[in-house]
Amino acid sequence: MPHEHDNTLSILRAILYLGVFMLLGGGVFSRYVGPEAARAQRWRLWYLISGGFLLAVGATLYGVYHVTWMLGDTSLLLSYLLETSQGNWLLLRLGLLVGLLFLSMGWFRLDRWLYPPLALGLLFTLTLTSHAAGGGLVQMFAGLLHLAFAAAWGGSVLALAVAWPGSRYDAILRAIQRLSTLGLGAVVLLSLMGLYLSWVRLGEVTHLWGTAYGQRLLLKLGLVGLVVGLAAVNRLWLLPRLREKRIKGLQTVSLEAALLLGVLLTSGFLATTEPPPPASQAAPRLINIAEVQGSRRYVGQLFSQGGLIHLYLDLRDAEGNLLESGPSLRLQAQQGRQTLQEARGPFYRSQYHLALIAETPGEWVVRLELPEKTLEYTLNVAP
Repeated sequence: MPHEHDNTLSILRAILYLGVFMLLGGGVFSRYVGPEAARAQRWRLWYLISGGFLLAVGATLYGVYHVTWMLGDTSLLLSYLLETSQGNWLLLRLGLLVGLLFLSMGWFRLDRWLYPPLALGLLFTLTLTSHAAGGGLVQMFAGLLHLAFAAAWGGSVLALAVAWPGSRYDAILRAIQRLSTLGLGAVVLLSLMGLYLSWVRLGEVTHLWGTAYGQRLLLKLGLVGLVVGLAAVNRLWLLPRLREKRIKGLQTVSLEAALLLGVLLTSGFLATTEPPPPASQAAPRLINIAEVQGSRRYVGQLFSQGGLIHLYLDLRDAEGNLLESGPSLRLQAQQGRQTLQEARGPFYRSQYHLALIAETPGEWVVRLELPEKTLEYTLNVAP
């Protein structure tokens, strides 16, 4: 069960992105881009913001449940949230989501200054659980900027499409003018940050079409190209005609919003796909195990996924059939002074699943203690 095949994490990430973009997009639009239209359509925007809040909270909570389920014990949910650094960041995310929900409509005097740091804090919790977290401070900063401008511009496009019907002409025109200026700066920065992050994660141009990460990145880039092209049409063709009251323009903005939804879904799958390892990386992220002990064979995989070290193992006879039962096995992982371990018997007949929470990315020495001998591997753990 390698990382790329776990569609649950990809779907949860896509829902999380969509929820955050809806929440922050509604807040940015109400406060900075289209406050006039937002006041007239406050209930429409409130539905957008509250819907985004529910999606983001739901994806976060179910993500925690999914992690503890992969660990084999869902009763660890509260311990995971309170006793691990990853869980603490997720608790912070939940708190920021609640705070931003109440601030998003701009009903408080000081929230114009309080809103940006809270929004950046929320996006930072997403960056810490992405590929950028394993690439150092520069990649984390680039990833945060990439998310911030994408949420401000893309989220505002979603909010504009929601607030447009029934709004006054002059309010919509002012919102589009501001959004066009924001979009111009966002496209430049997103292009620069996107090129940098793509290059450091791919390493080689051939990885674009030769790896799952590169292929999903190509799909995302194609959708982004369509969004940017449509945004250029809106700026150069739609905006002048709106000023002259020669066209309504809601259809092109709605199409741009629909394409952005596709970008968000693709981003969710991309964020949960492992980039190709650099050529200099000695330790793999996936290790196939095939160990023969007399008439018995241990067959399975050791791999990292979302900050977890997983072991899936079958104990079979010489003909390849599962045995009716199996002994207890111990899995131990060590990085520096950190040591993790778990001992467990089979969950069904002679099939095993053991998992450890590796909070620090990088190389870990993993030992699998069988009754007959101990196997040792070096595994690269991604964040």
